[in-house]
Amino acid sequence: MELPPTVTICVLCTLLAAIYAAFKPRRGPLPPGPRGYPIIGNTLQMPREHAWVTFAQWAKDYGPIIHLSVLGSPLFVLNSPDVISELLEKRSAIYSDRPVIPMAGELIGFSEYMTLNRYGDRLRESRKLMLGALSPRSAPALNAIEEVKALELLPRLLHAPAQFRAHLRWLVASVVYQVTHGYRVESCEDPLVQSAERLNDLFGRLLEPGAFLVDSFPFLRHIPDWFPGAGFKAVAKREREALIKARDEPYDMVREQVIRGTATPSFVADLVERNSNPTPEEDNLYRSVATVFYLGGSDTSVSALESFFLIMLLYPEVQRKAQAELDCVLEPGQLPKFSDRSRLRYLSALLLEVHRWNPVVPISIPHCVTEDNVFQGYLIPKGSSVIANTWAILHNPDLYPDPFEVVPERYLKQDSPAKSEKINPDPRAFVFGYGRRACPGQMLAEDTLFIAAATILAMFDIAKALGPDGAPIEPKVQYDGGIICHPSPFDCRITPRSKEAERFMRNIAV
Repeated sequence: MELPPTVTICVLCTLLAAIYAAFKPRRGPLPPGPRGYPIIGNTLQMPREHAWVTFAQWAKDYGPIIHLSVLGSPLFVLNSPDVISELLEKRSAIYSDRPVIPMAGELIGFSEYMTLNRYGDRLRESRKLMLGALSPRSAPALNAIEEVKALELLPRLLHAPAQFRAHLRWLVASVVYQVTHGYRVESCEDPLVQSAERLNDLFGRLLEPGAFLVDSFPFLRHIPDWFPGAGFKAVAKREREALIKARDEPYDMVREQVIRGTATPSFVADLVERNSNPTPEEDNLYRSVATVFYLGGSDTSVSALESFFLIMLLYPEVQRKAQAELDCVLEPGQLPKFSDRSRLRYLSALLLEVHRWNPVVPISIPHCVTEDNVFQGYLIPKGSSVIANTWAILHNPDLYPDPFEVVPERYLKQDSPAKSEKINPDPRAFVFGYGRRACPGQMLAEDTLFIAAATILAMFDIAKALGPDGAPIEPKVQYDGGIICHPSPFDCRITPRSKEAERFMRNIAV
């Protein structure tokens, strides 16, 4: 059978690339890894889902840094905090680039956004803008928004508890759009939210290995649209237009409000007021950064909140301890505030376990090395992709005893001066990224999770759903295998903790 021209060309290029890679002189040996096949290397061995689990298993055989070859391209997986610290943080000057991802980055346009920015001035400017808006100086204003949104979450959970996942999505979207655009989100059916959520889902699928042939064979982006196998170009054109629309519609809305003098304080309104006549480059930067607030952080925050609910089902004794602490700290009829946070030590420890137990991003988006680098006698060649296996670190029993159990107390034993900092380290050092690619929205994400969890536990009990026979239904503890992991759908009972709590929530206006 005759092969399509596109496939034939790709096979020939794979052979040439593999031969070149095999005979290219190197400055030193590569780290160990599973033995691959001639030409294609480890391509067929690469796990399609839950790669972090497979990588953690391989680390037991090959050590904390694993070398893989995927169609001639080197990939290094880091499985220990020491190695990650040395390479991605101490050597961040050469480990902070991103590899070129043709479909997502160049053809659809995600390379203009912070997550896939190449390392350089645009990334630095983007981070500066975002960190400026989310600085500790801005915390009081941001916290006020989050407290109001957490309050408005309560009647939604009261009246439609079975829709708790949709309510969590509303909460995160409501906070983010209020902060970035001064925009009030009434429901998840809001067209702006629908558009952004669709792009979030698309971005996750685009980063899955082997999603599009052009990512393995970048030259294909230059083939004519009519060429056999070029259907990806029509997909890219459609999604690029959708991305531009999701970026521009809310931004232009705020810009018009600023001109009319009706804008609500927000990140975008502040940008427009400070620079009413930006250059085309500045205008593009402002729009992309405003979009990244949602595209970069909403799905991860929703995943963390979903894990919080799942943990409450599985560990009712943990829930009771957190509620007892809230009852002790709060006055009767009072809702938690950020000012109470320092006294809610058990709840804070519980949220650290939410981050650790099933990290929302189990393996990092690949970093790219910008020059040859030698580490412990091994060569990391220029242009290699490097990923951190966050899941492996957070489930290493040498770091976290009983890693598959939720144990908030593990973080409350730090008072002992003799305690080693290497046991039960703060998981936030790992879950928010590394080095110069660390998440600039960490403060907003942590604050939203805290106030939501505290408010929910102050007013509700969360328990397993009941079957037709009245027996509790055991939830299936399983997470999907995407870039951002969500727990599989599960049901639960969400009931007011008291008649007084129910009356209070019924009187909240939304």
